Amino acid sequence: EDRSRRYTAAVACGALYVVVGLFGAVVTGLLTAFPQELVIAIAGLALLGTIGGGLATALREDAHREAALITFLVTLSGVVIAGVGSAFWGAMAGVFTLFVQQYGRRTRGA
Repeated sequence: EDRSRRYTAAVACGALYVVVGLFGAVVTGLLTAFPQELVIAIAGLALLGTIGGGLATALREDAHREAALITFLVTLSGVVIAGVGSAFWGAMAGVFTLFVQQYGRRTRGA
């Protein structure tokens, strides 16, 4: 909020980036020394806020709630069909669900 303190934060972040850049090889070596499961768990914990915020935004509207949830669940499943990953199939499942919902509303409304 205080405009005079913004530059302090920018300088502090810049200094941190320089330090991480200088010691990047050490950080990389340290992370590769950890078990893979631990690194995945730490990455998952770091993404919890982002995932929660995204889900809250996606599920906010009642009209799109089912499509958003199906998209998330299919993507999360990790399914691979014909060499195509779950992100694509999740998006297709969500689009199909949204189409069916909108088509059903139009036919009932007419």
